[in-house]
Amino acid sequence: MFGYWAGRILRTREFGVVVVLVLLVLFISSTEKGEAFLGPISLQNLSRQIALLGVFAIGEAVVIIAGGIDLSVGTLIGFSGVLCTWLLARAGWSLGASILAVLAFSAAIGVVHALLINRFRLLPFIVTLGSLFIFLSVGQLMTNNVPIPVSPQDSPYSEAFQFLGNGKIWNVPVPVYILLAVLVLVSVLMHFTVIGRHIYALGNNEEATRLSGISVLRTQMIAYGLCSLLAGLAGILYASYQRQGIPGSGLSYELKAIAAAVVSGCSLSGGQGTVIGAVIGAGLLNVILSGISFVIQQGASNWEGTVVGTILLITAVLNRLQQQWMAGRK
Repeated sequence: MFGYWAGRILRTREFGVVVVLVLLVLFISSTEKGEAFLGPISLQNLSRQIALLGVFAIGEAVVIIAGGIDLSVGTLIGFSGVLCTWLLARAGWSLGASILAVLAFSAAIGVVHALLINRFRLLPFIVTLGSLFIFLSVGQLMTNNVPIPVSPQDSPYSEAFQFLGNGKIWNVPVPVYILLAVLVLVSVLMHFTVIGRHIYALGNNEEATRLSGISVLRTQMIAYGLCSLLAGLAGILYASYQRQGIPGSGLSYELKAIAAAVVSGCSLSGGQGTVIGAVIGAGLLNVILSGISFVIQQGASNWEGTVVGTILLITAVLNRLQQQWMAGRK
């Protein structure tokens, strides 16, 4: 029994990415400027960044598994942060009410995406690309393109709000605990419930799913709603970490989420992948980006787009080759 499960794990894409991740960490830490890479402060910052990306990469993975894609998560993250800080600092809402309002709004956006895609037979790419620009523009209009800080003078809940993104429990950043909770809940949903089976079935073959009596609309609403909900949660965490809502922030984060999801096994054609793979992919992506900043230091941020784009291209090619190989075996 152990040999059977060990064999299955060793054959997964996720295990391969974990091996690459470990080797990469060892390589970076062995370089001349990489000594501090495994230091406690560096590890705390790295784990926080992995957690922040991992939260919304999980949501993107669910949509990709369902055979769709959501390009709006980046600017929705930025808008959610702006909305949360506006409710706290300008409208005088409590922290709990602000968070619930942002999460409800975000989930509703995902449901609207699903309705537009299903009822009007629109491409997910077009629908979510439109939302990307809407959230970017509305966030800037709402704030006159000026960040909204959350300080003790602005809100009595400022310390509690900032704790979400900057606090630590037993020297572990709070976002890490939030990521673990999200990972467990969504993993259970995807692998141990009927809803999860429907999401995988939809990604494999939409027409067959419809003919089998499964509600395609309901399944899409759950997938897109969950994706937007987690983007809203990530937006709250980012705003908390930055101690302010920044209009326009989050732009291009959707590409990071897609890269994190597909590098560990999510197929862009749908029906394949796991949410834990998305978290592993988030880890790989952040280790690469952090490693570059440790080794290169000067101008490291300029490499971010190159790294994300290269990962997306390589993964897309590998996915295509895998599909051709599988088709040849049949």
